[in-house]
Amino acid sequence: MERRGADKRLTIKIIAAAVLALALLFSGSTLLQPPERISTEAFRQAFAALHRYRGMHPDENPRILAVVDYSKPSYVERMALIDLQSGYRTFYRVSHGRKTGMLYPVAFSNIPQSNMSSLGLYKVLETYYGDHGKAMRLEGLEPAVNDSAYVRDIVLHSAKYISPAYILLNLVTLNGPMTGRSNGCFVVSLSEIDEVTAKFAAGAFIFAWADTAAIRANR
Repeated sequence: MERRGADKRLTIKIIAAAVLALALLFSGSTLLQPPERISTEAFRQAFAALHRYRGMHPDENPRILAVVDYSKPSYVERMALIDLQSGYRTFYRVSHGRKTGMLYPVAFSNIPQSNMSSLGLYKVLETYYGDHGKAMRLEGLEPAVNDSAYVRDIVLHSAKYISPAYILLNLVTLNGPMTGRSNGCFVVSLSEIDEVTAKFAAGAFIFAWADTAAIRANR
């Protein structure tokens, strides 16, 4: 009797999670996509980092600055691509490393084989085709923070685990509303990789930020 009661409660939880997931994904609810996708501090830090870099490399004139706010959970469109000429912003979901955290990123590393994300400023390099199809190589520009990115093969690519369907699957299996996780790469959805790479091809930098003080306080 006790076992049947436990099974029934689990079934109810799964059904409730599925109903909630459907409501969030298909009703346009702001619960799935809060108005503040990226914090003001993330933008401030990103522009400051790019300004410092361009002060040392005045001949470089990028078109796009991508700001990734790893203080946000993975279901949020937490990567903003900013057109530096027009100021126009577009938003995308993006992964974090599987050893960086579950729903929220909590730890970062520059060490090879760590399977963690790294913070800091990256320069977007050439497009290539690899195991994940179309991808772009990245150069980490901050010593001891992300300068191992190239040798770690940290790139931008796409995968099917960045999608509303995958968020729904994780909700139904009681893993929370998270996307899949990478080995440290910046991963976008299959449907958006062409759009993102086309924008980056005009000259781009990525800045990954997290409120590390808040993360330490909450651990």
